[in-house]
Amino acid sequence: MDGLVIARDEALYPARLQALLGVDAPPCIAVAGPVAALAQHSLSLFCSIHCPGAMILQTYDFVSRLRHHAVTVISGFHAPMEKECLRTIMTGSAGVVWCLAKSLTSFALPREFQPLFDARRLTVLSPFPESVTRITDETARYRNLVAAALADDAFLSYAAPASHTEKFCHQLMAWDKTVFTLDAPENEGIIARGAHAIRPGDANTLWPLPSETNTRDTLL
Repeated sequence: MDGLVIARDEALYPARLQALLGVDAPPCIAVAGPVAALAQHSLSLFCSIHCPGAMILQTYDFVSRLRHHAVTVISGFHAPMEKECLRTIMTGSAGVVWCLAKSLTSFALPREFQPLFDARRLTVLSPFPESVTRITDETARYRNLVAAALADDAFLSYAAPASHTEKFCHQLMAWDKTVFTLDAPENEGIIARGAHAIRPGDANTLWPLPSETNTRDTLL
């Protein structure tokens, strides 16, 4: 997939990457699709592969509501549940930024998501040079950091105690990101550390419909 390469010293380069990642910010990013999506109000989405079944259902319920709201969802869409979330978002009106864990030129957009791209609701972004053609644990971790840095807020469906996801959540909160998670006993650890517990229906209050004013502060 081809796209626009934006260097760190260019005006289009997202300021948040430099501010939050510092010297670890990518020297350039490659973008296919609307670059303006990077400036929209956004939520990064992360779903653990090992998420309990009941929380999977709650996550789908949350995303099925979120898809109609004025928010851009940023994710790697790599875990199976993240892919299902993308399919759900596709049926709504929300924008999407797909953040890759390899180079843009090595990525082939799956045919099922071509209509989303053609409708200019999908932006594909890579923080890696053309030489990175395979996904590794290291590139996936860095991709997640970039996706989180790009977004205003973050949603983590589940973070097991002492897991990499829990440590990742703590890092986002250290960045002063608002981190949302499902209101469930399994997430008590990160909720106690400052994550905001929400239920699927809260999407209707936290993010506006395209014609509404955002009233999310009432829950924060």
